[in-house]
Order: sequence, then C-alpha cells, then structure tokens
Amino acid sequence: MQRDLATMEQTRRELAAKVGRLSKTAREQSALAEQARTLAEQFRGEYQRAKDEGTFPIEVRGAAYTEPQVRSQVSLLLAEAEGYESSLTEIESVQTAAEEKIEELAVRINRTETQLAALATKRELLRARQLTTAGEELLAQVDELMTGNRQAIDANPVGTVRELLARGSSKPTGRATDSKVEAFLTAKQEPKNDAAESDVEASVEVTGANFPPAFPRQSQSQVDGKGKPRAAKGQKANRTNPIFQQS
Repeated sequence: MQRDLATMEQTRRELAAKVGRLSKTAREQSALAEQARTLAEQFRGEYQRAKDEGTFPIEVRGAAYTEPQVRSQVSLLLAEAEGYESSLTEIESVQTAAEEKIEELAVRINRTETQLAALATKRELLRARQLTTAGEELLAQVDELMTGNRQAIDANPVGTVRELLARGSSKPTGRATDSKVEAFLTAKQEPKNDAAESDVEASVEVTGANFPPAFPRQSQSQVDGKGKPRAAKGQKANRTNPIFQQS
C-alpha cells in the first residue's frame, strides 16, 4: 500500500504537470486559430474591394498579393485555423480525461492514506482478538484437563493413611433440636413385665420424676444352682432400700 501510494502520488503530480502544459498549449492553439481566422477575414475584405475596383495586387501586412496569391493565402489561413481548432478539441478532451484521473487519484490517495493510518491499529486489534481466542481455548483445555484429573482422582479408592482416615471420619451431627428434647421428656415410659423385676422395689418418686430401681436386672450368672439369687461381689445380698431416699 505504501508503494502504491507513492506511485499514485507521483502519477498525480505528473498528470497535474502535463495538464498544466496542455492548458498552455490549448491557449496557444486557440489564439493561433483566432488569429488565422482574423487574417483570413482581413484578406477577404481586401480581396472583395480589389475585386470590385479591379485594383489588384493588394497590400496586406506589408506585402503585395495578386488575386491568385490572395486565394492561396486565405486557403492556408483557413486550413491552419481548422487545424488549430481540431488540435484544440483534442487537447481539451485529453485535458478533461487527465483532470478526471487526477480527481480519482486524489480520492484514492486519501483513502489509502486513511487505511495506512488505521492499519497499525487494526493489526493490533486483530492480534488482540487472536490472542484472546487462543487464550480462551487454552483455558478451556486446562479446565478440561483439571476436571478429568479430579474425576480420575476421586474415582480411585486407593489413598494415603491421612486420606483414608479423613474419608472414614464422620462429621458431628450437632446438638439435638428442641423439638426432639421436648418429645423425649414428654413421652410416657411403658411398664416392664419382666419376671425378674417383680422382686425389685418400685423406683422412688422425686419431684415428679421416676428413677430406675436401685438394683439392675439379675443376669443368669447371678443365680446359683439352687435357683436363689446370688449377691455380687462387694454388694450386700439383702439390700432392698434404694440408693438414696427422699428427705
């Protein structure tokens, strides 16, 4: 584009110079054609007067012309006038085409200069868009790779001791809710029909609360061979009172 711009600017300068020379030539051709017709008219006036008066030769521009010479001179002057006028028409046509070309070159040069001025910015924008697209593709590839790695790691049950302990540990459930506490406190305890507890005294009522019997249920190991209860070590056999009494 820079080379084309230089060529177009040089062509425009050369065309402008040639148009200037054409304009000068056109002015000269126009002046010569006008002078040729003026001289031809002058010869025509002298010719007509000499023809009427029979006074040939005639004197025009300091020279004497016979009748045939007048005809020959007027013929040359008319031919030159027509030639100048024909050249002038051609020059004007070429000049018009050159001026149109100069205008076209001026517009194209202006557009080229504008494109050249914006080309650097457009190139940087294109480069930025390419980098952005490449960066997004790279990030997508990295994200896909990391996702695949994580899935592969999570799917593998083999782990270190710390990972196994952390994997097997249960999270604390937290404190019981108020509704569960209320339901537990207000629930009525069903009576037990166990025959082994028939000989145990009822629990002592303390401020509206029921406490369990003082002695737990006797297991099979606490019964001797005669079917009588056997006292455990460190415990009296005949103790029937509760662990504490209400004062």
